[in-house]
Parts: sequence; structure tokens; C-alpha cells
Amino acid sequence: RLRFSGMERQEGGLHLERVAYSPPTWASRLLAAPPRERVRLGNFPTPIHRWSVAPLEALGLRCFVKRDDATGFDISGNKSRKLEFLLADALARRATAIVTIGGIQSNHCRATAVAARQLGIEPHLILRTTESTSQDPGLLGNLGYERLVGSTVHLVSKSEYQRVGSGQLLADYTATLPGRPYAVPVGGSNALGAWGYLEMISELEAQVKARGKPFPDHIVLACGSGGTAAGIAIGVRLAGHRTVVTAIGVCDTPQIFYDHIRDTAAELGVSTAEFGEPESWLRIYDGQGVGYAQSTPDELRFIAQTAATTGVVLDPVYSGKGLYGFTKVAAANPGVYRRGQSVLFIHTGGGMALSSRTAELVQANVVPGGTAPLPRHSSKL
Repeated sequence: RLRFSGMERQEGGLHLERVAYSPPTWASRLLAAPPRERVRLGNFPTPIHRWSVAPLEALGLRCFVKRDDATGFDISGNKSRKLEFLLADALARRATAIVTIGGIQSNHCRATAVAARQLGIEPHLILRTTESTSQDPGLLGNLGYERLVGSTVHLVSKSEYQRVGSGQLLADYTATLPGRPYAVPVGGSNALGAWGYLEMISELEAQVKARGKPFPDHIVLACGSGGTAAGIAIGVRLAGHRTVVTAIGVCDTPQIFYDHIRDTAAELGVSTAEFGEPESWLRIYDGQGVGYAQSTPDELRFIAQTAATTGVVLDPVYSGKGLYGFTKVAAANPGVYRRGQSVLFIHTGGGMALSSRTAELVQANVVPGGTAPLPRHSSKL
């Protein structure tokens, strides 16, 4: 592995404070105690807009988007909701370093690194790469932000990642650090992180009530590590809504995600005797296509067309693949996703990684190229 050293730890940061957390009343049905504090990292509530996505409109579905990509700039996306609780716990434990793990263009790792530095804590990242681990990874996409904030970056090969596992790699490295290092799991996806999306359901309840609208018939999201899906599905269940939650997996199999959600629910103290098994809480479909972080021309074309017709930019790894996959799922299951029903898509961010995928967009020929000449006109002085 190659180690890229970050800056020495500096006191200060943005001096973000922990604030008391009051969970929604329906969360009292959980057997586990709720967190007492959070760190305010994001701009909440995130807006909801009516969104005319052509393939879904053609099916008679009324589509809306919740812009969790607008939680902030450098700590953007769904990870900020989880990190509010995870990093509050790190501060309470007086952590001297934050360590996390993910792919080479992990949105989670970028958000974690920036948030840690803003809190005055040294960020350490373990990034999985398909390139040589002795090769400098550069500054494209999320890497630029991670390295600008002085993260210590370690590269691991895909084969080592698969052989050892993200949890063990994280534990082994964390154990080598002095002081009080705090490990954040891949995607921030554990029971504590899930509170970020339990809270989002409460936020959504207040938003639809203020608009005088019913709770959506469907909530749809891309699923990468399972934490966001767990929080949303458990929150909808606890709150007693009849909403169908649909997750489009962009890696792994639906069963792996169901098992993760089951484990998260057990840690949170969800009674399966009362609420049933996760398979009854949400529908998970395999939408990884040709593979994680790999795109087909059709997927890239869909992302480009959505941006060109609605102005909403999706990323090719998570949100773009998730929405593209859902258009196929909805078309194949008209008895579940019925005409006239409302669909709320959770835009989980990821736009910062787009600059690392420009070659694919050019090769797929889905983005208009060239320039137009500036019209000239004569004028009398």
C-alpha cells in the first residue's frame, strides 16, 4: 500500500458544536436508546420539487425529487445526515482521528474527510482502487477535496479489499493509530448512522403537512451500502405510513442489503415480531447493470437526457443508476407503481465525482460537443 501523508493536526476547524437531539415521537417504539446529540453539518430541510422525468410521466406516475444533494457544498449528499450523528459520537469520545473506507471516488469518504477537518480532527482514508496502489491517485473528483483538507490516504487493491473485507481493513488500520481514533464504517452505514434517515422521515412528514399534501405513495432511492435504505424503511414502518419504499441496488445483491437492514434493525431494537421482516418493509431490486461504478451507454444517455430536460444532474454511480433502474422496475410492475400515484426520489448527491467520468461521457457521445458561433450584428455609432 502507498501512504500519502496529510497535514499535521491543527486545533480549530469551524468549531461546530454538538446540539441536543430530540427524536420523533414514533421512534419511542425502538427498544434501543436514541442518540442524545448531533452535529449540524447539513442545510435542512432539503427542498422537494415536482420533477417531470419523461419515462415515469409516460407511466402516469407523478414524480417529485427531494434534493439531498443540496445538503451543502463540500459535505453534500446523503452522507451528511449520517455524519451528524456519527461525528457527534466521535466528539463525545474526544476522538483524535477519524478513519473511514470506500472506493477511490467515494462520496462518503470525501464528506467524512471534510467534516472531520471542519471539526478539527485528522481525517484518514482507506480507498479501494483498480489501479496500482503505488500510483498517485491524482486530484480528480472527490480526491481533490479529500487531499485539499489534508487527509492521509491509503490505497488498497480491489483484490485485497475483497479478500480482507472493509470492516477488517478499517479495524486493522485504526488499531495502528495513536490517541483515540474513531472508525466510521463504509458509507457511514450502521445503526447510529441510520438515525440520519429516521430523522429525514420526520422532516418529510413536516414538509408534506406544511404543503397540505399526503405522504408519498412511493419513496425511491439508490442503495450502495444499505444505511440510507435502512433508515428510510425503518422510519416509514415505525411512523405507520403505507408508503412503498423501493431501493435500487448499485452493488451487491438484494439479499445482502436485506441482511444489512435486518442487522441494523436489530441494533436499533426493532421488534420483528411487531413489524415483520425487512422483506416486508421495502422492495430491493438489482440495478448494478454491468457492475459497480461501471456504466452502460443507455445509463449515461439517460443521465444526460435528464439533465438536458430537467436541469437536475445525476451521478453515474448512485443516483443516476438508481433512477434509471427504477424506470425499468416501474415499467415492469404496473400493479405496484400505478398510474396517478406519487413517487418521491431521494437524490443522494454524488455530482463531485462527475469530473472523473468525463472520458466515458465523451466516448458514449451523450453530451453535445462543439460550440456555436456568436451571431454578429451591425450597429451605427
